[in-house]
Amino acid sequence: MEPSRAASGRDRISSLSDELLVTILAGLHSTAAAARTSVLSRRWRRVWTQIPDLIFLDDSSSPEAVDSALAAHSAPAMDTFAVALTDMSRPVSAVRAAAWLRSAAARAPREVHLMLPCKEPPPNPEDDVEEDLEVPVLDRTLWLNAKFVYCYRIRLPPAAAGAFAALRFLSVTLARVGGGDLGRVISTQCLLLVALELSMLDVDGDVSIRSDTLERLALRVVGVQNRLDVAAPSLEFLHVHGGDYAEARIAAPMLTEVEWDDGYDPARHRFIGTGRRLDRLAVTQWSRMPPLLERFDAADELSLHLCIEAWPVAYNNLFLENTKKLPQCKALTVGLKVMAHSIESCLLRLLRQCGSVTKLEIELIHPDVPKASLCKYHGCRCVQEEMLRTDNVALDSLQEVEFHFFTGSSEDTDLVKLLFMCKKTLKRMVINVDDDVAISEEVHDKIQSFAHPSTTLEIGGPSSHKRDVCQCKEHDWYHIRQVCQFVH
Repeated sequence: MEPSRAASGRDRISSLSDELLVTILAGLHSTAAAARTSVLSRRWRRVWTQIPDLIFLDDSSSPEAVDSALAAHSAPAMDTFAVALTDMSRPVSAVRAAAWLRSAAARAPREVHLMLPCKEPPPNPEDDVEEDLEVPVLDRTLWLNAKFVYCYRIRLPPAAAGAFAALRFLSVTLARVGGGDLGRVISTQCLLLVALELSMLDVDGDVSIRSDTLERLALRVVGVQNRLDVAAPSLEFLHVHGGDYAEARIAAPMLTEVEWDDGYDPARHRFIGTGRRLDRLAVTQWSRMPPLLERFDAADELSLHLCIEAWPVAYNNLFLENTKKLPQCKALTVGLKVMAHSIESCLLRLLRQCGSVTKLEIELIHPDVPKASLCKYHGCRCVQEEMLRTDNVALDSLQEVEFHFFTGSSEDTDLVKLLFMCKKTLKRMVINVDDDVAISEEVHDKIQSFAHPSTTLEIGGPSSHKRDVCQCKEHDWYHIRQVCQFVH
């Protein structure tokens, strides 16, 4: 029998072509891991430098490692340049970051991702010396994502420098930038841009965006008291959170999905050319919202995440005023952060306004506050009999109810009972539990006793899949999404 190659000392892998070895190492998705293979043999020493990706996402990655990899890289072109450094004790200077971008730009990468720790701001803002990060033109990059732990001041390329000719997806988080420069680059140098996400930007001046190709726009705390002017005839999705714009003008006739997580004043915030029907409308109430809810007559999906503070006026005036007229919807998602009031009363108030709903999702939030019994002493309407009636709730079309973050508490169980009182013949009810919660047999049997025999019950599934989209602080809504989430 012929001895095996391993027994004879022959290295099958090292005998492969460079192209195959590069493919194998590229599958590691880590430049550091690929470079470590150079210790295997002479054959491997320079193979890693030919990989078309430079990826540093490990916790142990350092600025020096990125410098060395860029200097050694010998591939004729680059697919991905991705650097995510987390060590706050080793901030990356703007000069160094700019050098990385220039070096990457020379290799025409399809994707560029930078997540960098900058210097910490001084205790006295007057002592702050800004670091200017010069951004080169990346004319062949399709996806540019930049997130900084502390702010650089971004210096965008002038119009004469050229265009981001291939750019489809742009995301920038935590930086200072001039509003005029930002609007100019997006409007005149990103002519194929499809998705734009700007988060927590300190913007000097007003922002004006003109784009025929933009389909998705997310603005999360972009400037304070700036004017925002967007003209995007292809825009379909808009998310506005924070910023408190002095004026916002959105000209978007194709808009079908709106997430608005800020105060809405129709005198300052206007939708131009947008119809009165949406595929989806998501509203978070931290201030008076009726003008936005009244702006649209219908939405196939309506998502309401409402915070109702403990004092009676928060329920008697703010909540009841905010929910006096809701758009008609087929699917309703409700997240109620109720401080002391009757959650049953709050939910029934919404259901009375949404009689045509076919699917209802309830995201349970459990603030550690006194219960509704305190409202009896303050004359709050939430405990009055008329607000707790179920016989005036018409849910003829409702077929499915889904709970998220269910704990099995008596309050949560009472809500399940309430839904069956409003609609006995549900086709399906799904109860997804909070993390690390196991529903007891007693609670399971109690829910079964509420249900109609024809209702399909599913109890005990996880709620974790809702955390990325849940609209409340307790469920990580304010945490910035991961690099890829916005585009996907």
